[in-house]
Amino acid sequence: MAPTALFRDDVAYTEAERLIIDFVAARPAEFLVMSIQQLSARLQISDATVSRFARHAGFRDFKELKAAVAASTLGPAEKIQASIEAADSAHAYLGEQRDNLDRTMEALDEEAFARAADALAAAERVLIVGKGAARCCAELLRFRLARFGKEAALLATGSEMAEGLVRADKGTVLVTFGFQRIPAEVEVALEHAQKVGATSVIFTARHLVGAGPQADVELVVYRGEPRGYHSMTSAVAVVDALVVAVAGRMDGEALLRLDELKALKRGYESRLPR
Repeated sequence: MAPTALFRDDVAYTEAERLIIDFVAARPAEFLVMSIQQLSARLQISDATVSRFARHAGFRDFKELKAAVAASTLGPAEKIQASIEAADSAHAYLGEQRDNLDRTMEALDEEAFARAADALAAAERVLIVGKGAARCCAELLRFRLARFGKEAALLATGSEMAEGLVRADKGTVLVTFGFQRIPAEVEVALEHAQKVGATSVIFTARHLVGAGPQADVELVVYRGEPRGYHSMTSAVAVVDALVVAVAGRMDGEALLRLDELKALKRGYESRLPR
């Protein structure tokens, strides 16, 4: 069953909206292949009611609601099987990723991106929270920022996250990753960032609306259709774009650090070969 936690819990739902929630919770697989018109006919409610419910429940639209339900109910085998059927060659798969990048470019807020780059360039400390597959993006960001001389740390998950999170303060930027679902670690980290005055950034696959702590900056990336394999291609591309933007905002300091790194490697290349 799809967890009812997907839906905002700080609003009063109408009787018709409760019918939708009950149907999604009981029959998520059936819901995922339905259009608005099919769902409204099945539940004997209006199309407008279904559209309003999606926004009322914390989503931009019906498509975003379906994406969240898919992420919470489909297993990795089901998702990758759908992608195997749709893209059975490298060219076909890469074509899908090109489409994901195009849709990410459409969804990405340039002003939000600039705020994230400004904050990271000025940060005294960067703490990064990435869980599961998102940890590859988190480690990439940490590695690149550390090369610029930034104090950047990838936080542990679970209760051990507190060991690093306790360092957060007003000079800290917290970068988190929460795509369709927001991990508990991300929720806790965002809540703590609010308490201590740290700036927070989240990479997500949908606009976040509703209860719970919100990030100061939201970077939306598109990772594929709800029933398909969710690639990190777009997320990695946005991380890389952010790294370049940060370097450009550091007034030459990033380039100086990279030159120092290059000189150090050359000084020891006979003892530390590549």
